Amino acid sequence: MKKFLLSLVALAFTITASAQYYHTAPVSGSNPNNVNQENSEYPVGSGLPTDWTSIVGAAQTAGTYSSIQTLPFTFKLQGAAIDSFRVSNTGILTFSRKTNPANHSVGSAQAITNSSIPDSSICVLGLNGSGANDQVARKTFGTSPNRQEWILFSSYSVTGASGSHWSYWSIVLEETTNNIYIVDQRNAGVTPSLTIGVRVNSTNVYDQITSVGSNSTNAPDYLDNTYYTFIQGVQPDYELAGASLNVSPYLGLNVAPFTIAADFTNNGAQNLTSATFNYSINGGTPVTSSLSSISIPSGSTGTLTSGSTWNPSSTGLYSVKAWLSGLNGSNVDANTANDTVSLDIQVVTALTTRYPLYETFTSSTCGPCTPANATMEAVFDDNPGEHNSIKYQMSWPGTGDPYYTLEGGARRTFYGVNSVPRVEIDGGWDGNGNGVTQALYDQYQNVPAFVEMSATWSRFTKSVETEVTISPLADVTSNNLRLFAVIYSHLDVANVKTNGETEFFNVVKKMMPNENGETLSALTSGQSVTKTLSYTFNGNYTLPANAQSPANLSVEHTVEDFTNLGVILWVQDISTKEVLQSVDATYTIGQFEESLASKINVYPNPTSGDFFVEGNFEAAATLKLMDLTGRTLYQEQADFTGGQKIQISTEGLASGTYLLITTTEGASHAQPVIVK
Repeated sequence: MKKFLLSLVALAFTITASAQYYHTAPVSGSNPNNVNQENSEYPVGSGLPTDWTSIVGAAQTAGTYSSIQTLPFTFKLQGAAIDSFRVSNTGILTFSRKTNPANHSVGSAQAITNSSIPDSSICVLGLNGSGANDQVARKTFGTSPNRQEWILFSSYSVTGASGSHWSYWSIVLEETTNNIYIVDQRNAGVTPSLTIGVRVNSTNVYDQITSVGSNSTNAPDYLDNTYYTFIQGVQPDYELAGASLNVSPYLGLNVAPFTIAADFTNNGAQNLTSATFNYSINGGTPVTSSLSSISIPSGSTGTLTSGSTWNPSSTGLYSVKAWLSGLNGSNVDANTANDTVSLDIQVVTALTTRYPLYETFTSSTCGPCTPANATMEAVFDDNPGEHNSIKYQMSWPGTGDPYYTLEGGARRTFYGVNSVPRVEIDGGWDGNGNGVTQALYDQYQNVPAFVEMSATWSRFTKSVETEVTISPLADVTSNNLRLFAVIYSHLDVANVKTNGETEFFNVVKKMMPNENGETLSALTSGQSVTKTLSYTFNGNYTLPANAQSPANLSVEHTVEDFTNLGVILWVQDISTKEVLQSVDATYTIGQFEESLASKINVYPNPTSGDFFVEGNFEAAATLKLMDLTGRTLYQEQADFTGGQKIQISTEGLASGTYLLITTTEGASHAQPVIVK
C-alpha cells in the first residue's frame, strides 16, 4: 500500500484565507469520504468509464467554457443555493450567471483574486486543456443525501510545461455538507505548481493555497490520491482529526510489548503544543498519557506516541483505537466525529521472514532501462537469496522487446504501468529502477510477514510442474487472494535490440495457469494450503522480430535454454495489490527424473577399473563423468537401443567420488560413482 508523509505536505505551500472559507490539511491515500472508489483515472474515450460525460472537448481555445450544467442536488456557496455551473478548460468551475464571465485564458497559476477569475468560482489554476486528450468530464457518485458531483480535468497539460506529460485533477461538490474538495489524482512527466481554492468575491470571501505540487503517481487508482477540503464558516481553534494508526496490522507476540503511535491532522486555527493521548483495546478502559512539548501547526499532520506500551497476553484479533483530548490544556475538540483512528490487529505467535517481490517492466528498446536494470542488479547482488525478481519485457518504446507477451501486458494493465523502466515492490512501491537503493530494499524486507511459502519444481523436456505450500501464521480474511506463478529464464541473450543491454535476467516466459493466477480462499492461521501447477511449452523456439507480433504461446515458445529456467510464486490481494509473500521454488527431481533413474544401471560401483552403464529405454542420451568441482572428465553420446551398454574407463582417475550425469529428452539424472 502507498504511504505518504502528510506532515511534510503541509510545508509545500503558502496559505491565504479569510474567515468565510477555510481549508483543512491535505489527506492522502483516498478520495473524500471514499464515495468515489473508481480505479479508472484514464483519458476520456481511452479507458475512463463511459458513464462519465464530457462537457469540454479536447484542444479547445484556452478559456473555453462548457454549456451550463445542472446539478443533481442543491449546493450552497456561502449560504446561497446553487443549481448549475459552468467549467472552463483553464481550471475554473464558476457559478456565475454572467453571459461572458472572465475565463483566465492565460491559464497560469495566478492568485485567485486576479481579475481574470470570475466571482463565485472554484479554481485549479495552472492547468490548461490544450492537448488532444485534454477534456473536462463530470459524473455523480453516491446516493442522496450524500452525493458528490465530480468535475474531472482529464489528462490536462501544465501551463508553460513542454514534453510528454499529464496531470489529472477534480473539483468535487458534496451534498448536505456543502464541502468543496479538490483532488490530486494522477500525474506524470512534470511536477505542477498550482493555485487552488474558492473565490466568492475578490476582497472579502476567498480561500486559496498556492504552489501546490502533486503527490500522485501515474497509477490510475485512487490509493495515491490527495484531496484538499474547503469548508464554509469560521475555522475553529481546536479540531484534531485522526489520520492513521501507526501500528502493523500483524504483530508477533514474541516481540511484545508494542508501541502505540498515531498520526493526527490539525484542522484547527491554533497550533497544538500539548494533549492527552488515549488508546483502548477491544473497547476497554482507556490508557492515557500526557504529552507536552509537542508541535503540530495548524494545517499540518504530526505523529504522536503513547507513553504506555501495549503487552497483550495471548494471540488473537484485537481492536485498537486512539484519540486525543485535553488539547493545549483543557480545550475540547470542535468536531468529535473524526477524532478517533482505529485498526484491527492480528497478534500471532511469531512473524516470518519476508521475501519481497520485485516485478520490473522493462524493454530492450528502452534506453533508460539499461542503467535502471544495472542499479537494481547491483543491489540484488549485495542481497542474494533475500528477495525474488522477475522482469516483464514490454511492447514499447518503439517496436518493443521481442520477448514481450500478452500476459506481461496484462500485468502492466493490472498496475497501471505507462512508462518504462517501472518497478513494483510487493505491489506497493511504484517507481523507476534507478530509485532502488539499499535503504529502500531494507525498508520492504523489514515489513512484517505473516505467511510462509515453500515450493519445489521439476521439469521433463518442455513440461514444468511446481508444488507450493502456503502456511498462514495469521488469519487472512480477504476474498481477493490469488496465487501467481511464473516460469522465468535466469538469463536471455537473443532479444538484444537498441538499448545496449546484451544480457537479460529473470525474464518471464509464462504465467501459470495464466495472468489471472489461481483463486485462493481466505487463509486460516495454522491451516496450510498446497497447490500444484503445471505447464507444457508448445511448439518450437521462436524469436519474434519485435513486440508488434509477439510469440503465440499456444503454438510456440521463447525459451532459449530449458535447463536455465526457474519458478517464482507469490500470494497477492488483487484488490489492494499487496503481495503477502513470495518464493523462488527449489528444483527437485520430479516424476520424469525419477523414472529416468529407475531405468539406468551403473556397475560395478564401487569400481577399481572400468564400469558399465546400461539404459532400459530407447532414446539417445548424453553421458558425462564429472568430478565434484564440476570439471567434465568424459563425455559421450550414447544409444541404448536394443539393450546396448557403454563401457567407461577410470584409468588415471584418483580414488574418490565422481558423478555420472545421464541426460535424455530434457531430463537428467546424477549417479555417484566411487573409484577405489
